[in-house]
Amino acid sequence: TNAVYGLAIMMNKVLENEKPARVAICFDKSRITFRTAIFEDYKGGRSATPDELKPQFDLAKVLMDKMNITWEEIENYEADDIIGTLARLGSEHDDVIILTGDRDSFQLINEHTKVMLTKKGITNTEIWDKDRLLEHYGLPPEKMIDLKSLMGDASDNIPGIAGVGEKTALKLLKEYDNLDNVLANAENIKAKGLRTKVINGRESALMSRKLAVIDRHMEEKFPQLADLGRYDYQDIPLQENQKLVDFYKEMNFVSLLKATPKAKPAVPKVASVSQNEEKPNDHDFAGGLFADLAEIPVAQTDLNLQELANTLAKCGKFAVCLYKNSLAVGYDKAGENDVAVIDMAELSACEPMRQIFADAKIKKLTYQGKVLRVKLGQLGMDLQGIADDVELMAYLLDPTAGTYSPHVLAVKYLGSDVVNEKDYSEQELAALSVSLLNQLAEVLRQKLVDLALDKLYSEMEMPLSLVLADMEMNGIFVDKKVLQDIDLELSAMEADLTAEIYDLAGRSFNINSPKQLGEVLFVEMGIPPIKKTKTGFSTNQEVLEQLKADYPIADLVLKYRSVSKLRSTYAVGLQGLIGDDGKIHTSFNQTVTATGRLSSADPNLQNIPVREEMGRKLRKAFKPRQGNILVAADYSQIELRVLAHIADDKVLQKSFIDGEDIHARTAAEVFGVDIKDVNAEQRRRAKAVNFGIVYGISEYGLARDLGITRAEGKEYIEKYLAGYDGVRFYMKDIVEQGKAKGYVETLLGRKRWLPDLNNRNYNLRSFAERTALNTPIQGTAADIMKIAMLKVAERLQAEGLQSKMLLQVHDELILDVPPAEKDAVVKLLREEMENAYSLAVPMTVDVKVGYDWYNMEKI
Repeated sequence: TNAVYGLAIMMNKVLENEKPARVAICFDKSRITFRTAIFEDYKGGRSATPDELKPQFDLAKVLMDKMNITWEEIENYEADDIIGTLARLGSEHDDVIILTGDRDSFQLINEHTKVMLTKKGITNTEIWDKDRLLEHYGLPPEKMIDLKSLMGDASDNIPGIAGVGEKTALKLLKEYDNLDNVLANAENIKAKGLRTKVINGRESALMSRKLAVIDRHMEEKFPQLADLGRYDYQDIPLQENQKLVDFYKEMNFVSLLKATPKAKPAVPKVASVSQNEEKPNDHDFAGGLFADLAEIPVAQTDLNLQELANTLAKCGKFAVCLYKNSLAVGYDKAGENDVAVIDMAELSACEPMRQIFADAKIKKLTYQGKVLRVKLGQLGMDLQGIADDVELMAYLLDPTAGTYSPHVLAVKYLGSDVVNEKDYSEQELAALSVSLLNQLAEVLRQKLVDLALDKLYSEMEMPLSLVLADMEMNGIFVDKKVLQDIDLELSAMEADLTAEIYDLAGRSFNINSPKQLGEVLFVEMGIPPIKKTKTGFSTNQEVLEQLKADYPIADLVLKYRSVSKLRSTYAVGLQGLIGDDGKIHTSFNQTVTATGRLSSADPNLQNIPVREEMGRKLRKAFKPRQGNILVAADYSQIELRVLAHIADDKVLQKSFIDGEDIHARTAAEVFGVDIKDVNAEQRRRAKAVNFGIVYGISEYGLARDLGITRAEGKEYIEKYLAGYDGVRFYMKDIVEQGKAKGYVETLLGRKRWLPDLNNRNYNLRSFAERTALNTPIQGTAADIMKIAMLKVAERLQAEGLQSKMLLQVHDELILDVPPAEKDAVVKLLREEMENAYSLAVPMTVDVKVGYDWYNMEKI
C-alpha cells in the first residue's frame, strides 16, 4: 500500500495548500494507445510493473472516490492527453496547476497553467511556469515538443534522432527555431557528423513529434470532459468524511488518521510521582483504567513513591506502560482507577518499587513487555510477573497491521477517537496508553480464544518475549579492532575500484552521484541507455546488471557500490553500535513480519551480506565472552522440509528421508536426467526453483533471478510441479481453503488474513494467492524455531548451564558457551531443535563451533 499511502499524503498536502475549486486525477487505461499504433515500441523499453505495485492502481481509484475526487481514464489515450484537455479547458476560465512527475507536461504551460513537478520524495515539489522554462531551456512551452522530437525520450522509448542529446537539440533549436526549420536546413549544418545524423533521422524525428504531442482536444470525442462541473471539489474535514476514515483504517494509514483534527480527548488523571515525604493531597479521581476517555478529567498531584509501592503491593496487580522515557502505571485505589507517571531514575533508586517489579506474584499487564524488561534491566532492575502483553495479543490477531500502540488499538477495538500525539506531552501519552490496557486486554483476550490463537499467545509468544529480552540484555561482544581492519581493507578496495572506474571513464567524477554517473556512461562513453527517469539516466542496479556483460565499467560500479555499502553500513556503522560494555545489543522484533519470523534492528543482523567473502568476514568481529566459544546451530532446509510435510508430497518426503541432495533431486526431475548426472548449473537452477516455490515466486521472478526467459521460467515451474504431485495439489488446495476461510494458517495455528483471495482484481488476487502459498510454509518454519528457542532456554536453565543464547538469525541460533559445556550444549541443541516439532521428514541441524562467528568448524 506504499504508493497509495504516498498519493494520500501528496493529495492532502496539495489540497490544503492550493485549496482548488476543481480537481481531476487522470490514469492511463493501458499501454496500448493511439501512439502504439504509430510506433509499436512506444514505451516498450519499460520494465514490467512490479507485482506489488499493480494492485495499488485500483486502490488509488478507491482512495479518490473516498476523497470525493473525480478520476478519469479513457481507452486508447494516455493520462497526459486527458490532463492536456482539462488543462486547456480549465485555463480558459481559471488558473490551472498540473501536479506530475513527468516533464512531458511542460508543453502545456501557458499564462494560466503551471506545472507542479514532483522531485525527490512525495511532498518535495517545484513550480514551473513560462519564465522558469525559458530560463532553464531557453524555449517557450510549445517548443518542448520540438526538443523531444530531436533528442527523443528513453523513458517513453521515443527515438528522436539517433545520437542527438539534449545539449545538441537545444543548440539546433537556438539556431533554427523549430523542428521543421532544423530538418529543412539539415544540409546546411556545418558539423559533418551532426549533419548526417539529422538527414538520416528526419523520418524518426517527424514520427517522434507525433508521439510527443499531447492531445489537448479530447472533448471533441469525449464530450463529458467539457463539463468542468464534474470536477467541482468541496473540502470536507476528515472527521466528517467517515468513508475516508474507514478507508484509512482499512489500509492502516495510522499517521493520516492521527492528523484528524478532532477535539482533544481528555487524558487520565496523572499523578506525578516522586520520593518526597509529604503525604499526597486528598483527591477524588474519576475515570482511569475502565472509564470512557471523554469522561476522564485532567488532574495533577504529587504522590509519594513509597506510598505507591505499598498500594501496588496491596493491589497484587497493575498495568504498566513505557512511552519513550515515561513510565506509567495504572492501579486500583479504594475502588478508583488511578494512573501515575514515574520518573525512571527515581524508580530505580526506590528499593520498595524495585521489589514490586521483581515480584512474580504481583501481576503486570503490559504493552511491549519485552522492551520494558530490557529498559528496566539497563537500570539494574528485574521485571517478573508479566501476565499479558497487549501488543503481542494484537499482533496475533492482525499480523500485518504494522503498529499496535494502545491509542491506535483503541480506535480499532474500542471505538475511541483518533489521538494526535502532537497534542499531548510524553507523560500524558504514557498515562493515556496505560489507561487503555485493561479494556484492550479484555477484548483482545476473548478474540484470541474465539480464533483459537490463545494457546499460541500464552505458550509461545508470551514466554518467548522473556527469552528475547534476556538475549537482548546479554548482547554479543564485537571486536572494534577487527572492524577497523576490515574498514581499512574495504577502503583500499574502494580506492582501487575508483581508480579503475576513472581510468575507463577517462576522468574523475562523483561515482555516488547518479546524475554524474549517467552523464559519464550514456553521454561521454556513448553506452546505449537502458532506462531514463525524470531527472536523467537511470543507473540503478537493474540497469547496471544488464550492462555489465558488455561494459566492464558497469561491473566495476556495481562492485564499488557493494564495497562502499559494506564499509559505511557495517565496517563503520557497527562500530557506532558497540556499547560501553564492548557489546552490541540488537533488538529482536516479535511483531514486525506477517509470517511470524523474528527480525532484528540496530543492527539488522538478518541483512549482513554473507554471499560475498567480505560480507562474511564481518562475522570475524562477533565473539564470545573471554575464554568462551561460540556454538551455532542451523536448521538445514527447514522450509523445504515443512513443504514436504504440509503438501504430503511423497517424492519430496522420500528425498529427505533418504538423505538425498534435495536440489540435485529437483534438478533430476526438472531437467530429466539421472540424479548422479546433475551438473552444478542445473543444481543452481533447481535450487532457485525450490525456494521460488516456497516463496511463491512467479515465472517472471524466476526468469529474472536466473537470467533466463519467462518461457524458460514457466517451463521450469511446470516440470517441477509435474514431478511433485503433492506440491501441485497443495498449491491449489491452500488457495481454495484460504478463499473459504478468509485466512491461511501455519501448523501451529498462526493465522494470516487474506481477503483479496476473493478480489475480482486479478493483480490483487494473484498477490494474495502467492501469499497464501508461502505463509503456512514460512510461518511454520518460524514457529518451529520459536519452539526450539523456548526448549533450549528451558534446558539451559534446568541443567544449570552458564551458556547463553545470543542471536537468532534466519534459521540459526548462536550461543556463548564455556568450553567445558560444549559437548552438553551441542547435544542439547541437536535434541531440542531436531525434535521441536514432529514432521513427516526428519529435521536436521548443522552445528558449528569457533572463537568467532566467521571461523567456525562443523561438528
